[in-house]
Amino acid sequence: MKLFESRKEKFFKNVLLLFPLFLLICIGLIFFIAIERTSDATIQKEQSALLQTLESGAIRTYALKGQYPESLDELLNDYHITYDSSRFVIEYVPNGSNLLPSISVIPLTGTNSERRNTSS
Repeated sequence: MKLFESRKEKFFKNVLLLFPLFLLICIGLIFFIAIERTSDATIQKEQSALLQTLESGAIRTYALKGQYPESLDELLNDYHITYDSSRFVIEYVPNGSNLLPSISVIPLTGTNSERRNTSS
């Protein structure tokens, strides 16, 4: 039985006591980073899906009526398209009745995704 501990032994004993806390902080940090990356990827996928839906709706309207929708509201109402207006802004610029409109879906969150435009 040792009555006295050396400084080295005290140091290692203290480090061993702090190791679980350090491990918990590392795991929490890894978990937080993974959630952030998943969130950004989800927003990008939602943006892409919304843009594709709007474009296909405009093309379907042209195929059925012979002209593209005059406004975004007309397109949204005709195809019952809904989106979260607190996450995205849609820019819809008609280019005439027989030209595909310019449609942009812009995320309002701080993602690194770039704005996609489709122009004819």
